[in-house]
Amino acid sequence: MWLHILKKDLRLHWLYVAAVIAVKVTAVWLILQIGILAIAEPVRFTLSAFSELAFAGVAGLAIIVVVQSDPVISNNDDWLIRPVHRRDLALAKIVFAALVTLVPAFVFNLAVGLRHGVDVRPAIGAAADTALVTFISIGLPALAVATITASWLQAVGIVFVIFLTWIASTLMIDYQPAAIDSWPVALALQVILVIATALILGLQYGRRNAATARGVFAVAALCALAVTVTPRTIDDQIRHIVDDGKVAATGPIRLSYRDRPNATVIGTIAPQHGIAVILIPLNVMVDPDRVVAVNHIDVSIASGDGKPLYRGAVSLLSSYAPIQFSQFLSDTLDGASNGQQERYQAVNLPRDIFAKLKSAPASMSLTYQLSAYAPVATANATLALGVAQKVAGFGTCETQLNAVKKQAVDLFCIPATNSSNCLSARVLDPTGASMGAQQTRCSTTTTLWGLNTKALTAPGQFVMELPAASGAATRPLTLTAYRVTRHFTQTVVVPQVKLTDITGSAGSAGST
Repeated sequence: MWLHILKKDLRLHWLYVAAVIAVKVTAVWLILQIGILAIAEPVRFTLSAFSELAFAGVAGLAIIVVVQSDPVISNNDDWLIRPVHRRDLALAKIVFAALVTLVPAFVFNLAVGLRHGVDVRPAIGAAADTALVTFISIGLPALAVATITASWLQAVGIVFVIFLTWIASTLMIDYQPAAIDSWPVALALQVILVIATALILGLQYGRRNAATARGVFAVAALCALAVTVTPRTIDDQIRHIVDDGKVAATGPIRLSYRDRPNATVIGTIAPQHGIAVILIPLNVMVDPDRVVAVNHIDVSIASGDGKPLYRGAVSLLSSYAPIQFSQFLSDTLDGASNGQQERYQAVNLPRDIFAKLKSAPASMSLTYQLSAYAPVATANATLALGVAQKVAGFGTCETQLNAVKKQAVDLFCIPATNSSNCLSARVLDPTGASMGAQQTRCSTTTTLWGLNTKALTAPGQFVMELPAASGAATRPLTLTAYRVTRHFTQTVVVPQVKLTDITGSAGSAGST
């Protein structure tokens, strides 16, 4: 009987199914058009992100409309007196939700992975996992909302209220929340969605208890909102303890404050709306053959008597381009950082906080959440410009001549294995000698079934600027893959100083 109901729903609502497939096809087409070069087409890249959001919206609306075609809320529908088992009706709606979420996500993500050069077996495993996540995050919430409402307008209204509540809650907190795609947050949300949807469907199709079902939905929504505002520091501690058993107190890097007031800064900081920028001079020492990635930075400022004045997070997604400020401390450090002069940590503060504290002596501490990487494999590869090429053990890479710097090449890679979350590259000359310094980039992207899932849903995520003579058709490279060895924290203490005295550009940064 459930199959008959499913066929009826597909026949009556095929336009919604077609719309879901069309949006997903568009999203996949955009990803494939972008290829490996993630930032080469910024407009298309933005459209790709919006197309994935549109897929979620259209799929959710299709599920709501189909569930409410046999509404559970009303007492006047013929399904109550027909010989239809309620479990058959519920099963038909669940299968429909899977058809418009799980199946398109699996098929099209698998197609993207194979097109990007990923091996078949890991691509199938990762596509299945991402498809299941899509069903849980889109299909289950839509089923739950549809069964406790009488019309799609009511359902959309509830979703809109939850969205506004989430926006308001994120604006009210004074700390940086964890990323939603972080596995502790994502896992907690998925558990909430699975349990809540199971209870709601059981209450509605089993006992038609709408009041209790709505209460379960409200509690689940509050729990989900609470999870989304989990502090980033707590999320980091959970991930590191579960992944490695502990968080180490030390690692292969030494960061310390360089006591050099009024140091000269090369370059300028671009004006930031509502943000003042101060520059903390640092000493940086990294062990040879090690790479350290900066995952998160907390900043705190206290008065001379120890009274807390400000707590916040340092943005790692700032728009400080290297051409504007040559000594900006990046999010990836290696042995090449040693011995460099005038290294600075840019700290972004709200303008009102900077105006309040800039003239009074205060102490500051920067707490770094760090990950250390060690090399596991090295290989040589010759990449033709503009051609995606699979490199065994590393993934798929592509080089492109930099549009601005004609003596530089941009390298993009889609890492395919667990060991390639952190990559470094060095350009070789025709004799095999190295040209310029080694460039390194790390990522905290999770892996599933031995595959970095960005290979299914996004273009290349690693970008390195490599020196090379213009005009050459190929770029011989030495690629090195790294694996994470430990997670640890390190705190840099800045003694009693005025914020305007830390660097020569602090005052101008606060007034621009």
